[in-house]
Amino acid sequence: MSGREPLSEVDRYTDRNTEFLSRVLAYGDTEARAYALALLSNGATAEDINEVQAELDRIRRNLK
Repeated sequence: MSGREPLSEVDRYTDRNTEFLSRVLAYGDTEARAYALALLSNGATAEDINEVQAELDRIRRNLK
């Protein structure tokens, strides 16, 4: 993390709640999805987004 700014509250939240955000994206209404996307776009790292995508893939497989 050398050379990066300290983590903001949004950064910490997205890092700690990727599974929850994935479930909001999968099952939430339009407003809830918008909030989840806003959190991810403003605080997620590439690793966080990969975790969300992996969880969405698991949800998709379970729906089939």
